[in-house]
Amino acid sequence: MDPRATQITALTSGWRTGADAERQVIEILREAPPAELDAVLGDLDLDAVIGDIDDHVWGPDHRTELVDLLLHQRRGDLSTTSLATVVGALHPVVRQREHQETIADVLLSRTGGGFHDLKYRLNATGDHHDLEHLVFTDLDEDLRERVLAHIAEQASVDPTSDLRVLCDIDDTLKCAIHDDRYPRGTVYPGIVALLHALDEGAAEEPSRPGDLTFVTARPGGPRGLVEQYTLNGLSELGLPPHAVLGGSLLNLHTKERIAERKIQNMERDRLLFPECRMVFIGDSGQADGQVGAQMHERDPGHIVGTLLHNVTDLDAAARARWAEQGVHVFDTYAGAAAHAVRLGLVRVDQAREVAEETRAQLALVDLSPQQRERLERELAADVEAIERAAGEVTGASGVAAVDPGL
Repeated sequence: MDPRATQITALTSGWRTGADAERQVIEILREAPPAELDAVLGDLDLDAVIGDIDDHVWGPDHRTELVDLLLHQRRGDLSTTSLATVVGALHPVVRQREHQETIADVLLSRTGGGFHDLKYRLNATGDHHDLEHLVFTDLDEDLRERVLAHIAEQASVDPTSDLRVLCDIDDTLKCAIHDDRYPRGTVYPGIVALLHALDEGAAEEPSRPGDLTFVTARPGGPRGLVEQYTLNGLSELGLPPHAVLGGSLLNLHTKERIAERKIQNMERDRLLFPECRMVFIGDSGQADGQVGAQMHERDPGHIVGTLLHNVTDLDAAARARWAEQGVHVFDTYAGAAAHAVRLGLVRVDQAREVAEETRAQLALVDLSPQQRERLERELAADVEAIERAAGEVTGASGVAAVDPGL
């Protein structure tokens, strides 16, 4: 650890950091040479440091002074990673108008690829204080409108074919409510492999933080406790970097209310990342088909399509009706991969890897003979669908090319 970071940690590690210690922290950071400031900040728990330094009622405004030092005076000395970390650490204390204006100024000061990189890093903070929370909860309306206008402007001058993946959780990532083919709580075989394939196959920067967001109607709760609990529950699955958009306590009574909240979440994501394309992965049990169809109709150039997990025994006619609305129904995640090949989102070799992961993980699930027979039959049909999709795509190598125009 950098010795200056060690000193700052010692100064702020007590039950309460005094004004003299706060002043020392500010001076250490003020005196750090430009080429070394990033290293000092990288060794600090900035959430804790900024939280421990206060604006005193009967004393100096040390937190405001620290924020001004890092985000105004020394902004040019910070890498995008450090800048995002400092802004992220301000989330819990951003109620002050002055801090909101500082954050908006930071966002408005960046353009092009650097701005997009900052957005993605702010969206992958590892807790519920992500970009959506920052823009739509922390900022006052006038500042929010300025930031969203800047986002739209930068999307037009620096467009990208990158893919945003929005994924439901219940009955999409894990068996939870309607699906009687698996034991409750089962992580669906192949889902993690598909998410990695989508992240790598259609992204300009594979595994860039913030490409994957889980969309749920579960309530966010006070200070995002449920969103944070969800993040913690997903952390052991080997997923790409991701965020969680939650719901409201008022949303859980009807499918219509659930759909409204998910549409709001997806619309917010569209406003935050208009330069990207989006694919939504949901299930047939909680109005996700209607959500995906409505968003696809609203902006088909942005919403590439919806992959809909069949947990309610949809028949061929229902599948065909959904397909006409940009919603593609699948039984296993090998089937989802087949649709992704046709949409130009993954390569054929990636889809085959998803099928193999689905097969291997399915063998480990504790199933009844009837459940296993059905799922193996569905998987075999979906593997055939991948090979049909492979025959439909072009390319001298026999590998599907990712089409950035889809």
